[in-house]
Amino acid sequence: MLKVSRAMSAVALVLALTPAAGAWSQPAAPAAAIPSFPPGPDYAGVAGSAAENARIAGLCGANRNAKDGYVPTPLLPDQAHAPKPAKTEAFKVETVAKLDRSVGLAFLPDGKMLVSQRAGGLRVVDAKGQVSEPVKGAPEIAGVMGTSNTGPVLDRDFAKTRILYYGYTAAPPAKGEPFMGRIMKARLSADDMSLEDAKTIYEDKYLSPRRIVQAKDGTLLIASAEVADRGPNPQSMTDPRGKVLRIKADGTIPKDNPYLKTAGANPALYAVGFRDIQAAALNPTTGELWVGENEPMGGDELNRIKAGANYGFPIISYGRQNNGGMINGGKTVQEGLEQPVYYWTPSIAPSGMAFYTGKALPAWTGSVFVGAMSGQQLVRLQMKNGRVVAEEKLLLDQCKRMKDVSQGPDGAIYLITDMSPSEILRIVPAGK
Repeated sequence: MLKVSRAMSAVALVLALTPAAGAWSQPAAPAAAIPSFPPGPDYAGVAGSAAENARIAGLCGANRNAKDGYVPTPLLPDQAHAPKPAKTEAFKVETVAKLDRSVGLAFLPDGKMLVSQRAGGLRVVDAKGQVSEPVKGAPEIAGVMGTSNTGPVLDRDFAKTRILYYGYTAAPPAKGEPFMGRIMKARLSADDMSLEDAKTIYEDKYLSPRRIVQAKDGTLLIASAEVADRGPNPQSMTDPRGKVLRIKADGTIPKDNPYLKTAGANPALYAVGFRDIQAAALNPTTGELWVGENEPMGGDELNRIKAGANYGFPIISYGRQNNGGMINGGKTVQEGLEQPVYYWTPSIAPSGMAFYTGKALPAWTGSVFVGAMSGQQLVRLQMKNGRVVAEEKLLLDQCKRMKDVSQGPDGAIYLITDMSPSEILRIVPAGK
């Protein structure tokens, strides 16, 4: 049985479970109370790269995060602004395909890519960049949370079963009611052109699925977003927003979920206290879930997920409210609340994550790659014993928002840009 961490005090837990009281929240900062933080030289977040930032600004124009000079002090020295790595790879970037604005991709056993699109639906892209007609049977989505769909995620036995999972938000069942978030399970047809036996295996009001990851035990880990910048939903034990949820592949609740014995709690909850997770991947060595979390303004986080843990938002944060006001007075540490493994100030808006295990780019093997939207970059994190020891900023001169990151079967790194239209980019060794 998984143990629940000391994530909440007894008082906080009672408040989170009491509908009248709600969970932890704070008022918006009045304009007069908003502090000023003059811009620093380094919006990309790597110490000593002011000259590179100036070069990129000349190519791409001023980055929207360049004006943010807020630099909170980390609890641990390796939590932010890691040095550049001593070694890197010579590489080139190829454009595989262009298609309607897209969200994520999965590689089919034959090497084709199954791509989900922001407006809803799926398409297949082959190695030559040919884009198929829309896959039939995909559900209609309602754009109530920005990017309102996620996936596709191929089941671990896809080669035998052709089963996949797809998350999305749907319109409210009636006027004035909350929107519904749904997780769909379906079988991709043998010709890749339709979804068969599609069914909703899990749904909840306000569920906002951003990423789905299948754990090694076959369960589905669902990152559900919050967009408000100061609570209260991430600290509620009933509301799915700002959470990681865990369900079985048939939609039922695992018997070892950490909050099953917490009276009144949503039984699907696995970890709480997030804002907007848009990057998630399993560490292939340990099987642990790692996520990249968007905070409102600065303080974006890299987190290793523990069952039953509370990651603190908005009680603690290395970021600020969207209007620049402090979150809980700028508090960044509290006993019982998890610290990020790493964080970024200014923001990068992490989206998409991959642990690189390939051999095509050997100097990068073992790195964690994180896409960045407002940061318009691909971040490479060099890891040692679960900590970040170096950070490399890649593709800044592409001037493009990066939405998803995957390792291909050929060992190359594939990206989807968050643009209209989107591009599928491939990073390969420079000599190829």
